[in-house]
Amino acid sequence: MKIISLHLLLCCLVNSVISYYCYWNTGCPYKYLSSETPYNLVRGDIRDSVVKLEGCEPVSIWGIFRHGKRYPDSSTSRAMKEAVSLREYIFSSYEKGHSSLCAQDVENLRIWEFDGKMFENKEDITDEGRKEMLFLGKRLREAFPDILNDVQARSSTFRSAKGPWLENSIKEFVKGLGLKNVAIDKPKTGYDDIAPSVTGEKSEQNNLTLDVELVKYLNTSDYLVVKDRIHRRTGIDYVLTDDNVTALYNLCRYTWSGIDGKASPWCALFTKDDLQVLEYEEDLRHFYSNGYGFPFSALLGGVPLADLFGNFEKVKLGEGKKFVSYVTYAETLEQIYTALGLFKDSSPLTGTKRDPDRKWRTSVMSVFSGNFLAVLHRCKRENQEDDYSVVFYMNEEPIRSLCGDGVCSWQELKSKTN
Repeated sequence: MKIISLHLLLCCLVNSVISYYCYWNTGCPYKYLSSETPYNLVRGDIRDSVVKLEGCEPVSIWGIFRHGKRYPDSSTSRAMKEAVSLREYIFSSYEKGHSSLCAQDVENLRIWEFDGKMFENKEDITDEGRKEMLFLGKRLREAFPDILNDVQARSSTFRSAKGPWLENSIKEFVKGLGLKNVAIDKPKTGYDDIAPSVTGEKSEQNNLTLDVELVKYLNTSDYLVVKDRIHRRTGIDYVLTDDNVTALYNLCRYTWSGIDGKASPWCALFTKDDLQVLEYEEDLRHFYSNGYGFPFSALLGGVPLADLFGNFEKVKLGEGKKFVSYVTYAETLEQIYTALGLFKDSSPLTGTKRDPDRKWRTSVMSVFSGNFLAVLHRCKRENQEDDYSVVFYMNEEPIRSLCGDGVCSWQELKSKTN
């Protein structure tokens, strides 16, 4: 196993320093695709990583989940559809000997099937998104059988924010949990505490900062080299715009199957360095929209955290819910992590220079089906009095940077949610 790991490490190192390589057999394709990263590429497994506290039993679970992989929205799908036509330029260039793409990469792009549903502005999750949520529910079922065997309609809450892709995600999740005796609440029509929003005036002010930082970054050599490399790898006689690059990147992201373990042939147009640059561009967007670059993010993230704490308070009194589950947007997860002080860098992200070692990484924090889970444990102490601890998980792995190894005492939890 160590030999295999060393081989993969060497493979990744080699591919990071040369621009000419075959994507189809690279052995370690770069999988961090910002908020459009398929869940299976970065998740843990709650069945293996569940924390078992000596002398304690789990009594309540509170979780908030991003929806499963969805079809792109109308503007994104339209740009992606237009970018598909660039295939003919790529094929022509390869046949003329002007391309440095490998033969198999070109062939894989040639046989790639055009999925019409991807470009129909379907406001729904994909088949992969359904499986992501279904299998996630099944793994939670195996990890916490005692709680889930006892969940009834009156002891649970299941709800999503409004939107077909969110509502279908919660349905698949409940199906995976194997619960037939619970109800799924209807989404709220107005203000929703699991998807809090801000006023237009504040958003416009923050969008200005975001635009400034993005313009800076799109004019750095870091980004401009990406466009040049794509030109040289494909050899196409076509001047790529920033929008073209984004559309090609989205083709790479949306057509990668995490469930089937099949990387997208469109990703062959990019080197590992290219994908890291484009990932940072996306991180900038999210940082100034939902993270530490937006002054109200922590306040907004505190809204769903108050629901978490309120439910656990009731459970301590014998009145709360055994299982609370919400499905929402990527932005809500990012705001929650900001409220908790997680993934905070010593300096804010800027468009001037990319920090490759940054903590703020949407490819981990807010991927499709990404999730934040809190499990309340009741513990018996030497004096026989009940005490309570909370274990936090992100994407099915304990959040070890929160409290001691991811386990918070009740007092520590109160301090973080106040």
